[in-house]
Amino acid sequence: MNDMTMDAPKRPTLLTVICILSFLGGAYGLWEGYKSAFTDAPQRELEEAKVKIQESLEQMGADNPMAGVMDEMMAVAEKTVENATTLGYSNIAFSLISLAGVWLMWNLKKTGFWLYLVASVGGLVVMFSVLGGGGLLANTSLIVGAVVSIVFIILYGVNLKHMR
Repeated sequence: MNDMTMDAPKRPTLLTVICILSFLGGAYGLWEGYKSAFTDAPQRELEEAKVKIQESLEQMGADNPMAGVMDEMMAVAEKTVENATTLGYSNIAFSLISLAGVWLMWNLKKTGFWLYLVASVGGLVVMFSVLGGGGLLANTSLIVGAVVSIVFIILYGVNLKHMR
């Protein structure tokens, strides 16, 4: 009798690394979503930031060019706190979808890529709709988030050939 064993497809190293990074990012997203939606952490952090910024402004003087940047940071922080519950719930939902997609890709299933893509784009849409137009600082952080998401989507896309 021939003893033929079929080896399961091997996950490429790049896919393993980006999946692990995505698992960590998804877990962090769940934690941040929980804090935003179910605790008063955003409000407490905003109050602490206001005190620190006020102290910094008093030390620098009102005519310092950094005063405008600090005012912009405060406006973005206030807008984030105003929408903390919405952002928290969406963060939890998109993190769960993303984690499901990453788990499927970890197991070499192509459908995971599409779940991950939906979660990434959906998370960005929510962030842009809530924080977009919030000035240079807010837009810069949104663009950085978009670039990171696009890089991961491309890296997963390159690995689609290894998935079934």
